[in-house]
Amino acid sequence: MSKSLKNLTSILILLFLAPIIIATIQTPLLTGQTEQEEKKKEDIPVVYAAQLDKQPVVQEIIEPKKAFVYFTHSQEAFQPILAAKGEKIAIYHPISNITTFQEQINLQFAFQQLEATFLENYNKKEMDDYNSIRPLVQNAIGQNKYDIILDIHRDSAKANVTTLKSGEESYAKFIFVIGREHPNYRWNEQLAQNLSNQLNKLVPGISRGILPKEGKGVDGVYNQDLSPNLLNVELGGIDNNEQEINRSIAILAKALSNMLNEDLPS
Repeated sequence: MSKSLKNLTSILILLFLAPIIIATIQTPLLTGQTEQEEKKKEDIPVVYAAQLDKQPVVQEIIEPKKAFVYFTHSQEAFQPILAAKGEKIAIYHPISNITTFQEQINLQFAFQQLEATFLENYNKKEMDDYNSIRPLVQNAIGQNKYDIILDIHRDSAKANVTTLKSGEESYAKFIFVIGREHPNYRWNEQLAQNLSNQLNKLVPGISRGILPKEGKGVDGVYNQDLSPNLLNVELGGIDNNEQEINRSIAILAKALSNMLNEDLPS
């Protein structure tokens, strides 16, 4: 074979093998980059999206967890909601107040397979403190067994404390008030911590945690001595709007479902 023919053959072989050699060299580098990108994605907290644009399709509840919900301070209101309705700006209102979210709570809880029962048929104007509402709550939870009991309030703090911006959405933050002036408060406190953790798993920062109360000038019990499953929940503050509260209610329902079913097989 002539020298020129050998050279031509060598060039052709090199051209044929070049893409394979290049691919072999580059593949480990690309794989390493992909692994790094995947690791970065894992480090980013996953935010649970509250689906509120469409009405949730509620399926039949077969074996639901049961929640009892009431509002001790039933006239606590939200200023942006009153403003949107042309009402006088205030932090208390006899009609447009925290109790108007009962329907949304019921809907979102049912969507998460939670059966909500509300304290009904009482004079909210005359029973707006812990002592007045106590016998009604005691009677209600004495007649039925509930997995969770929620006394839902509106915090008096401003927007910079009670509002969370996460991604493209904003949420009303939660905080759990725990009265430490009864012997078994640690049960309530642990339950509140568990729920706070579940909330922050779904939307990091949506729960402000636990606020313990005891000593002079506070109630110190908040009727939590009636049940280890009773929590005092502050939902948002005076500056939160309807959309923020609705989103947070959806997150609360999901967090409760996760917490109450976490010991069940998946």
